[in-house]
This record gives sequence, structure tokens and C-alpha cells, in this order.
Amino acid sequence: MLGNLGNTSPVPPALEVNPSDHDATGAVDLETPEEDDDALYELPPMVVFQEVDPGYYHNSSGRWRKTATPPELHVYKTIQHQRILRYYGTTRGGELELEFHPTGDLWTYLVEARPSLATRIEWAVQIAEGLAELHSHSIIWADPHFRNILVTADLNIVLCDFAFSLSSPPQFLQFSTRPPQIFVAPFGFFGYDPTYVDIFGYGVMLFALLANRFPWTHDLVPCYELHLAATEKHDRFEFDSLNNTELEAHFSSVINKCFLATYATGMELLDGVKNARDSWLSVSALVLCQLNLTFQ
Repeated sequence: MLGNLGNTSPVPPALEVNPSDHDATGAVDLETPEEDDDALYELPPMVVFQEVDPGYYHNSSGRWRKTATPPELHVYKTIQHQRILRYYGTTRGGELELEFHPTGDLWTYLVEARPSLATRIEWAVQIAEGLAELHSHSIIWADPHFRNILVTADLNIVLCDFAFSLSSPPQFLQFSTRPPQIFVAPFGFFGYDPTYVDIFGYGVMLFALLANRFPWTHDLVPCYELHLAATEKHDRFEFDSLNNTELEAHFSSVINKCFLATYATGMELLDGVKNARDSWLSVSALVLCQLNLTFQ
């Protein structure tokens, strides 16, 4: 269960039918009643993770509703971007109306669907796009992990769950919340620009997307003991290797800069991972072309 990973964040449940939060083009108060007798839709049992449901599916609107918190409301009213979950407005009852993505969260999808490497690399770029957009508005996500990323019907991704986000936080900030264990940044980064919590968490996600496993583990399934051991290594600044010469040639520099908090913002990170992606695609296309010529 994700709750055993040390996550203090209430995140959307990993379901076959899963909630989505999102990105709107103008937040307005919706003229909807506070309570509907038929508003609640009973969701099916959770598949990979078990977690307290932080909202509900509103049947008549086809959207996800959750209680608004000031940090999350600020994000959705500030940012309208294709990589941030769509926000439609706030009900009179104080609930966020968010886009619903039945495909579910990225962590569950990675474990169950096992998408191709090319797809996972593209998602790495898309996650960086969302992170860059947050940082461009001086917003720290502060809860970066796969459960807070949703997969759309067309197999793109959107970032969600900004309840613990921070707007223009001070440099010497003692974070009161943290993501699941494996995504937690080393204690040694205290005093760095607070973006380090997002940058490091992204580095773990990038590593996992490339290697199809978390650092110092053998898969993507939550395991408190293994993830705690990995975190202890990270606190000693011991970082795992992809063990793949081809991928390391293109992505190791980006991963290292994430793990060492060399990137100051998501914008710098986005440039780095885009260049790595383009380099990998160029070489992969060349190899494929050579193989085609060989077998002609």
C-alpha cells in the first residue's frame, strides 16, 4: 500500500477508473448545487495501491470533485497548461471541479501496462514540461511522484494534486510534507533553492522510466524496505546506475544533475531532457535504418 511508503500526501487512487485534477482556461464559480442525491459514483476496487480517496466522481458532470485547499486552488487558477490537470472551476460548496481521466495514475499504469521505452521517454519529457511550467510561476510542487501524474485517454500525461505546493517559498525552508519514500531528496540539500525537492523527485522518475525500476531496486512495485534502503544510500550521495550503455550515453548527465541538484529550475531540466531525448531518437533511428538496409 502506498500509505506504507511514508507518503503524507492524499493522492488520487490508482484505479481502473481514476480521478484527474487539472488545467483550465478560466476559473469561474459553477452554478451547481452543493449536494446531489445521485452525485456519488461508486468506484471499483483499487488495483495496485490502496489509499484514502481524496475526492469523488460526479456522475452528472462526468468530472472529478475534491475539496479545495488554498495551495491547490492557487495552482489551478494560476496555470493553464496542457501538462497540468484541467480545472473547470469551483462549486458553491467549495469543491474543485477537475477533468476525469479513467485511465488512471502513471504508477499503476507503469506496473500493469508496461509501456514501451519510447513512450516512457516521451512521458519523461512531458513531466518535465509540467514541472517547468510550475517553476516558471515560482511554484514548488513539493510532492513529485508517479501517483500524482495521470495518464490521458490518448496516452499523454498531466500533473495533478498540488495540495502541498508552495508559492515563492523561502530558500531555507523546512518542508513539513514529503512524497513517497523513494522520491525523497537527500537531507544534504537543505539550504538549496527549494526547487531541489522537485528536481530530485523528477530524477528518480526519469531513472525509473528509463530502467523500468526504481534506483537500487529491481522493479516499480512499492516496497517500503527497499525504498527506505535506497533513500539511505541517497542520503550518503550514493546513486544507482542505469546499467545500460546506450541509455547512459544520452541520459546519465541529466540524471546526475537531478540527483546532485545541479539544475536550479524545471526550465533548465526541460532543456536537458529534451536534448537527451532528441539525441537518443537520432541514434535509434540511425540504428533502425542500418538494420533495415542489412536485411534488404
